[in-house]
Amino acid sequence: MNRDQLLDNYHRKLERIENSRTYSTNAKRVMAAKAYKETQGALEQIRLSEIKAIEDRREQLHRKMFGRENAADAQTVIARRDANDRAGQIDNPRIAAEQMQTALRQGDRTMAQAIAERAADWGWSDVLDSYAQANPSFRSHVQEYNELPDTDAVSNWGIQHSFLHVVSAPGILHDANSGTIEALASQDLEAA
Repeated sequence: MNRDQLLDNYHRKLERIENSRTYSTNAKRVMAAKAYKETQGALEQIRLSEIKAIEDRREQLHRKMFGRENAADAQTVIARRDANDRAGQIDNPRIAAEQMQTALRQGDRTMAQAIAERAADWGWSDVLDSYAQANPSFRSHVQEYNELPDTDAVSNWGIQHSFLHVVSAPGILHDANSGTIEALASQDLEAA
């Protein structure tokens, strides 16, 4: 069920509860609190799954950009570690550009990927341009990667996304704080 469907069900359920002539006011408050907690929990699960999907996609794109898409045998893992160690020692964009050209000329894809990743970390655009020319899909992956929202909770997107996944408290609980709603939701309906 998606966010809109959850909210629609929630509002219909609240309407049935509030319009019922069968239940006492306290029973209605308990039922409304339970509906609120249930819906808020479901919305939180949707929010977290959306964030996970974005983070998974970001990781997948990172692997595609820098060549770690497939499972690797032991020899490939060792070659990657060696290339990453050597690329990690580069501290000059000119040297990185030279080593990138050498790696591309020699067909050393692993080294080129390691240098490209280092260049991305340091913002060396000339080096990344060289890598992109040799890897046509790189630019489209970078573009998609950069278009993904920042899922950090304090980013603009993170705050807006959180607000989209908060349900308003029922009208019958207008005077209740979160602790009271929690207490009502935990009550046994038979006792209410």
